[in-house]
Amino acid sequence: MVLLATILISAGSFGQKGTSYLGVGGDLLLPTGDFGDYFKTGVGGYVKAMFGVGTTGQVTLTTGYSSFKEAGDWEDFTATQGVAPILIGYRHNFNGFFVEPQIGYGIYNYKETSVENGFYSESGGGFTWAAGVGYVFNKKIEVSARYQTGGNEGSSVSFFGLRVGYNFSLSGAK
Repeated sequence: MVLLATILISAGSFGQKGTSYLGVGGDLLLPTGDFGDYFKTGVGGYVKAMFGVGTTGQVTLTTGYSSFKEAGDWEDFTATQGVAPILIGYRHNFNGFFVEPQIGYGIYNYKETSVENGFYSESGGGFTWAAGVGYVFNKKIEVSARYQTGGNEGSSVSFFGLRVGYNFSLSGAK
């Protein structure tokens, strides 16, 4: 909590030097590790606030929702895994290219329906981190890739994501 307050105060005190954006977009997500053994490619959407600090950096706050369907093809069973992260990060820009490490909390929701057992749902949360790289075209269209992992109660949800989004300037026309 202290880290979050420090970053937000820093963003506010240096915000006039940088450019701030609100980004929205979609994700195509490829499960990895043990998670990839049980779930298919997922899809998701996100919203990201980017607060300018200095001329090349931005403090970021990202949230969204992603959903994965079970990898099996059973007639009497379906399962989905949902992920809703709340991540804070720092984006460093290099003439269009950027790198962005993030940390935060993820909410994980598993749902299962079977003919035999009916409906079952389980939710929890835990530490989540991500690291991304990408490119922003014309200061608006963002294309990026990231790795994200987290989980709760000993289970790990890890994936590689491809992202396309649009960034709206919050600092006027820059």
